[in-house]
Amino acid sequence: MRRFFYILFGLTLAGGAPVSAGDYGAAFLNIGVGGRGLAMGGALSSLTRDVNAFFWNPAGIGLIRERQVAGMTGPQFGSWSDPMATFHHAGFAFPLERGAVVAVNWVRLAVDDIPVYSELLGNSYWDRFHDPALRPTGEPEGMLSDTEDAFFVSFAFANRRVLDLGWAFHKVTVEMPVGVSLKWYRQSLGEHDASGLGVDVGAMIRAHLGEFFDVKGMGWLGMGLKLQDVTGSRMTWDTQHQDAIPLNVRSGFSYSQPLPWAKGVLILAYDHETRWRGRAHWGAEFQGFGCLALRAGTDDGELTVGAGFSVWRLQVNYAFLGHELDNLHRISCLVNLGGEAQ
Repeated sequence: MRRFFYILFGLTLAGGAPVSAGDYGAAFLNIGVGGRGLAMGGALSSLTRDVNAFFWNPAGIGLIRERQVAGMTGPQFGSWSDPMATFHHAGFAFPLERGAVVAVNWVRLAVDDIPVYSELLGNSYWDRFHDPALRPTGEPEGMLSDTEDAFFVSFAFANRRVLDLGWAFHKVTVEMPVGVSLKWYRQSLGEHDASGLGVDVGAMIRAHLGEFFDVKGMGWLGMGLKLQDVTGSRMTWDTQHQDAIPLNVRSGFSYSQPLPWAKGVLILAYDHETRWRGRAHWGAEFQGFGCLALRAGTDDGELTVGAGFSVWRLQVNYAFLGHELDNLHRISCLVNLGGEAQ
């Protein structure tokens, strides 16, 4: 019963079924990708700058300087050895010329062994109470699986500028990347299939406050905006039923303060989403000593924490996510492959 409870509510919160999820198509993408962003509570729309940016803000892909490959895995409820569902991500980014970057990403949620029960016999509980033959046996008639995939192709430009604000001010370095993601959804639930298309667009602006105010030691102020499913996407089933994927507006800001004593930086960030009932994300990150990162945040009131380290071209991140059903764990890695474009 515990396993059935997790599967039932897990599908409701992170995927949906065609018979009941009319306004929650492709909701499994709310789970998020990348240990860094998840540990920071999802407050990453103004900070993201690696292959995982396709999820938080596709504009951040434009800030990638060299080829990258990334991946993530983790159980969606349950344990690593006996998960209720599994969640995976893999992606690749390739810088082109003149500040352009292209990225390809794949995300999957898979649930196996979902029990199928027949409809209750009789017209009421009273009928089943008086006639034992109408009572359910509690044994499933069979099992089915749910597999949900999303494929993303993203394209972004860096748009780095040095602005001359006139004789009374100073030259300010500004990054203004923009990006777009084209995505294809696919879900298979038992004998039925669904698919749909979507478009995300995003923009960021990051300015160095130390240059703007001519105050040594100040850091970067960032703002981000992502319009998710800007076309109002839908998942269409082979039964002709449709699950709506409404527009989501994700916006946020961040500040990065250099810490010379630690040879690192302290980052504070906030994001907000508008889809459905809305979600608030707060996050903080300490990067220091050349290889260490500590993170904490809240995702719609749920605690998130994590850590990461980097060695040469490899980055490994862990995230612990509080959840009303069961705590979640995520491990992700990212490898810089070199090949910087001009």
